[in-house]
Amino acid sequence: MDTIILGFLMIRGSTIYELRQSIKQTLSNVSSDSTGSIQAGIKKLLKKEWITFEVHIEGSVNKKTYYITEAGVKHFRENISTPMLYKEKNMELSKFFFQGFADHSEHEAFINSYLEELEKELHRLEAINITIDQRNNFSRDYINNLKEAGGATEFMTEEGVKSIAYFQYATLDLGIEKIKFEIDWFRNFQSKLKAERMENDKGQ
Repeated sequence: MDTIILGFLMIRGSTIYELRQSIKQTLSNVSSDSTGSIQAGIKKLLKKEWITFEVHIEGSVNKKTYYITEAGVKHFRENISTPMLYKEKNMELSKFFFQGFADHSEHEAFINSYLEELEKELHRLEAINITIDQRNNFSRDYINNLKEAGGATEFMTEEGVKSIAYFQYATLDLGIEKIKFEIDWFRNFQSKLKAERMENDKGQ
């Protein structure tokens, strides 16, 4: 969560609500977007002085907007420079692992239900992809607005914004391709399971 919060604050100053929306819209397949998780992350980052905040009044409500500090920028860049580790822990797959204990009559519905979940997520990501205008086509006004948004302004050049966006788009593409692969895998598994069941029924 530290890297995610710092990363979004590199782009612009944000409230907790805005951070939650950013995570929900772009990284929901990577991280929890719960307010509690974000608040815990904010508390930790404030203690380490990697972020700071300003209070402003909107209507009659005091709102805190969080900003990354120079120390936060340094930590963030050091962190993203370390190699990625492979972590693909989906606890829900334990249900699939132990399906041998379930009644055979339940297996098809179980797999169909998961395929529906995968299809929903694929449609969500593809909808995001459709809303993206021509990639890397950033106007001068857009870049100037980013410079004024309270992020790490030294990265908000045309070249810098294109580099940031390039990898963010690639992450979206990866998410779409991974879900497509999983859908194909479970469909093939389901066909294989049906064929083996039919063979077993014939032999009895």
